[in-house]
Amino acid sequence: MLYYNILIKYNVEMNSKKFIEQWHDNFLSGNHDFLDNILDDNVVFNSPIVFKPIEGKLLTKLYLMAAGNSFNLEKFKYSREVHEDLMSVLEFETYIDEISVNGVDIIKWNNDGKIIDFKVMVRPLQAVNKVHQKMQERSEEHTSELQSPCNLVCRLLLEKK
Repeated sequence: MLYYNILIKYNVEMNSKKFIEQWHDNFLSGNHDFLDNILDDNVVFNSPIVFKPIEGKLLTKLYLMAAGNSFNLEKFKYSREVHEDLMSVLEFETYIDEISVNGVDIIKWNNDGKIIDFKVMVRPLQAVNKVHQKMQERSEEHTSELQSPCNLVCRLLLEKK
């Protein structure tokens, strides 16, 4: 029985490691279409700058795209990963302008390899403020939802906070 429990735990951990490969293979590519496949329809996203959770695939996808545009992805790197059961925790480092950003992505998967919960935590406070500023700037660059649905959603979410 103990062997069986260890084997089940190993297989689940291997699943979370397998699931995260799709994230790593696509995140920095600039092609965000993979988010349609990796996000569950009912995903819940928790942002470091929006008070209420963001619910649903479309809003989560648009928010992740807008947030990604705020980071310097050329300097973005994941420095540490922990996988347990259907959970992945990814520590990242990057810069926004001259501000060093350190944070974690906490991702919960379902058994089908879809993200059902995604939480981003950022430190230090300067970095949180800079992320907020950059996301506001990005949303203000576009005043029409036809120009950029991603930035419109970002602007609406920031106004709700």
